[in-house]
Amino acid sequence: MKLLKLVVIVSLAGLVLVTGCISQPERTEVSSKRGILQMEAKIIEKGNNWYLINFTVRNVGNSSVRVALPIYFITLKVKLYEGDRELKYMGPVPTYLPLTESQTKVLKPGESINVAYNVNLCWWNITKGGTYRLAITYVTRNVASKGVDFLRTEITISQNVTAVPCQ
Repeated sequence: MKLLKLVVIVSLAGLVLVTGCISQPERTEVSSKRGILQMEAKIIEKGNNWYLINFTVRNVGNSSVRVALPIYFITLKVKLYEGDRELKYMGPVPTYLPLTESQTKVLKPGESINVAYNVNLCWWNITKGGTYRLAITYVTRNVASKGVDFLRTEITISQNVTAVPCQ
């Protein structure tokens, strides 16, 4: 009887552990080439081709650094791929250029910036369901600025996503 109880308890613990891991959104971290910034993205499926991107940029260096805020389509680019082919983006395009001091922030070591954006895969005019690759890039290399400078870098994270045909 004690052995049966032990087997049941271990089985339930395993089920809880596996279920908890399966239901968690995928989280990916990548550091910049110089090891100053770390980018983290959590991509959460919301249904009907909508995805929530929780994005974090963290200063992992030893000194303070001014960074551009992650602004959708300006310093935070999202691309969708079918295999190796980039799909054409047809969604909304904001304009914030050139960046000013209010669109930057000085991050002390260990500090981070968090933003969240909703993305609809239909912005790429998906015609068939299947698995696609969503690439999120924090890029500040060629971003225009006015009266302020900030760290120039590029970091990309990719994750597979599932889409249904857009109507």
